[in-house]
Amino acid sequence: MSNKEIVFEIHGTGTHNRGAELMAIAISDKIKLMYPNSKIIVGSTFGTYKEINKYGFYTSSRIESRQRKPLLTLLTSFLNKRIINPKNVNVIFDASGFAFSDQWGVNPGKRLLGKLNEGYRDSQLFIMLPQALGSFNDKAVYDLVKRLFQRAEMVFARDNQSFNYANKVVDKSANLIKKAPDFTIAISPQEDNAVKLPEKFVAIVPNIRMLDKSDSPEKYLNFLATSILHIKKNNLTPLFVIHDAQEDCKVVSALGEIANNIGVVQHENPKVLKYILGKAEFVIGSRFHALVSSMSQGVPCIGAGWSHKYPELFQDFSNRDGLIDDLGDINSLELQIEKFADETFRDKRKQEISQAALRLKNEIEEMWISIGQKINQVVN
Repeated sequence: MSNKEIVFEIHGTGTHNRGAELMAIAISDKIKLMYPNSKIIVGSTFGTYKEINKYGFYTSSRIESRQRKPLLTLLTSFLNKRIINPKNVNVIFDASGFAFSDQWGVNPGKRLLGKLNEGYRDSQLFIMLPQALGSFNDKAVYDLVKRLFQRAEMVFARDNQSFNYANKVVDKSANLIKKAPDFTIAISPQEDNAVKLPEKFVAIVPNIRMLDKSDSPEKYLNFLATSILHIKKNNLTPLFVIHDAQEDCKVVSALGEIANNIGVVQHENPKVLKYILGKAEFVIGSRFHALVSSMSQGVPCIGAGWSHKYPELFQDFSNRDGLIDDLGDINSLELQIEKFADETFRDKRKQEISQAALRLKNEIEEMWISIGQKINQVVN
């Protein structure tokens, strides 16, 4: 713990989905422990003034967007005297999760680099927190990411493949790229007595990205439909848990009749969502941070993903066979549901995942120690 008065800025998070929000919460929880006199600012695109103020954050006075909602957030923050000039920032954390890659193109890098290149930021410490990185085959993306890495004091890749992609951009001997797990693993769940859950339920967490980023959206819908049928076949109750209320409900609607009469649970608090997932017998999901929230509590998962971050995550949690690599491989999905429906097998897998989670939590703590050492060296 330090009595230093430090102003931190968090880039790349927001309330647009619960995973991004969880990252902001995880940073805030840790910073408040390490530097209790600190202040945290976020951009006006983070969410509404109410959403920003809920976490005790201040709003940056920088105009992040000229759209109505961010401008209203900026105005409301100003009127409530909850605004800070970014010139006063000491440390910038990027927590974009997965933004710098060929899949997302140049825009995420341009936005962040534009912010960092503002002259008054030259002395501000810039750290890229654990995230999925790469690939960087597109030269424009590669060049942008190289400039970002050169500006950073520390870059944390979230998995082995991201680590290898990143080290192709910079000189490996410089030891700039570190590896650390997703830092939301360490967040504690929060119970809400108002939430009523069925007994022996299996949580299904849909992801709209599996429709718009996948080559075969029909296969994904069939994957979910098959999951529902086989959960019921094993005398368990399917329950949709929505991790992004704005978009993921569209997946439930797209399933049509087979999704009728299946409960749907939503909650505005990501910590409560983590609590809900922790109560499931197992989880079938394709939202990255929903899978993290589940396995960090020892809950077995069956996953479907659209990037390299998914197999790496399942490997980290000693649950690699839980990821269905081919959405069309219905036999593997059915087999995995049968395995996890068996209580003896499920309990054994819970122990294995819980042991992995403990190891990962220790690695996260080591990461924060190294970040604290860097901050204390640089910030007066």
